[in-house]
Amino acid sequence: MKSVAFTTLGCRVNQYDTDAMKGLFLQKNYEAVDFDEKADIYVINTCSVTNMGEKKSRQLIRKAKRQNEDAYIIVTGCYAQLAPDAIAAIDGVNLVIGTNNRGQIVELVEQLDSTERQINAVRDIMKESNFEELPLFGNESDKSRAFMKIQEGCNNYCSFCIIPYTRGKLKSRKIDDIVNEAKRLVEHGYHEVVLTGIHLGNYGVELPGCPTLADVVKALLEISELYRIRFGSIESVEVSDELVELMATNKRVCPHLHLPLQAGSDHVLKLMKRHYHLQEYKDLIAHLRSKIKDLSITTDIIAGFPQETDEDFDETMNTVREIGFTHIHAFPYSKREGTPAAIMDDQVPEAVKKTRVALLNSLSQDGYNNYANSRIGKTGEILIEKIEDGYYMGLTNEYIHGKVKVGDTNYAVGELVGGTVTAIDGEYVIIE
Repeated sequence: MKSVAFTTLGCRVNQYDTDAMKGLFLQKNYEAVDFDEKADIYVINTCSVTNMGEKKSRQLIRKAKRQNEDAYIIVTGCYAQLAPDAIAAIDGVNLVIGTNNRGQIVELVEQLDSTERQINAVRDIMKESNFEELPLFGNESDKSRAFMKIQEGCNNYCSFCIIPYTRGKLKSRKIDDIVNEAKRLVEHGYHEVVLTGIHLGNYGVELPGCPTLADVVKALLEISELYRIRFGSIESVEVSDELVELMATNKRVCPHLHLPLQAGSDHVLKLMKRHYHLQEYKDLIAHLRSKIKDLSITTDIIAGFPQETDEDFDETMNTVREIGFTHIHAFPYSKREGTPAAIMDDQVPEAVKKTRVALLNSLSQDGYNNYANSRIGKTGEILIEKIEDGYYMGLTNEYIHGKVKVGDTNYAVGELVGGTVTAIDGEYVIIE
């Protein structure tokens, strides 16, 4: 039995792709091992959102080569799609696959045994118009939440983002295929799905009949043993009234939204080519909170975008304080060759970016603490992810960490357990 090891950089969509590829190998009776172990095959699923992601990808390729000189090294994902020739030139790389054609990964690896020692299987992603079915097979070790990709590609072309060039145009998964995968996951012990995509809010616009994300949710709600439905990142301008109504009226749809703000300044938002104004975003937040009880809102913010002044950043900080996010994923702007932002004047120094990220992270911690404290005295429920130190641990519906003391009744990973939030213990709310 040959062994295969995986590692993933980047987003939840990448993690989904890795889990699906792992399932393909397991179905063919390969043994999955940890990436730090010696393996016959190493699969590195790369990220190209930042320069650091590409640097880490190259480091992991060299690490795999050191661990087993004779191993096959497969590189896939966004960096592979963006720079296949550069990756193929790295010593030890045997197979390069981009963001399509992953369903043939096992067959391509096995071709290496009988033909040449290197295959470049990257195709022009801009010519791909159909969603690549790459289903999960229930082989993942975590038996609580499953990330399920239902959409691929993006048509927005924000000035800082390389993703449309690595993932191609919008491609949505058919609702029947989504439901069938969700049923299969439930059969394997999963009771929460997180719907993910590159441009999730635009799900279905290119499919016949233009089904929406709300239509997906309604179809999934028919699966009675699916306890929770959660969303990945959604563009704020694409949160429909129908989706809000579903979140407001059905407890199985988690009251949590990740709405990327990216900047709290209209000047910077315009430079970024974002499709909203700051006041529109604020108005949406107020509307959502008026409709959805106990809503938790998380976000992304880029610090140090080209031409972002101290005044712009102060406005972003004030916006963050005003909105009160549960969590902020703050990261420094990273210049991506081939995007408009990369050639803008007045690039912000790295030291300034670092300082701004630290300030945003501080506000993020404050926001998390404030939201967690607001839960005291209210009902809390976790889907158990692990049992450790006498506690059941997992995420609440609102996407905060919770733990319940193990008592006389035994619960297993993947089950729901709840009560009343009584206290805060670091990052966790205590539920009794």
